[in-house]
Amino acid sequence: MSLRTKRRIAFATLFVAIGASCPAVASTAPAFPQVSVQRDVTAHQFERGELVRLRSGGPMMTVSAVKDDQVECVWTDDNGQPDDATFPADALQKF
Repeated sequence: MSLRTKRRIAFATLFVAIGASCPAVASTAPAFPQVSVQRDVTAHQFERGELVRLRSGGPMMTVSAVKDDQVECVWTDDNGQPDDATFPADALQKF
């Protein structure tokens, strides 16, 4: 068997293996299924006095109040000055 034929067989085998492991491009199933989010359940997971942080990073904060799906937090900046803000509950994680 020539080197060229061996390369073609290897390429065809690799192509078939990759194609078999990937989902069909024309699939009718949604790529990301719809998930219902219950925001009130998420907000109630936080209690006053708990330590939290934004999921995207940032300083450690203390929960000062929870109203609906909003969580009010306080923290001190780099200069030691107190600061506060309100965030959606799903943007926070417990520390």
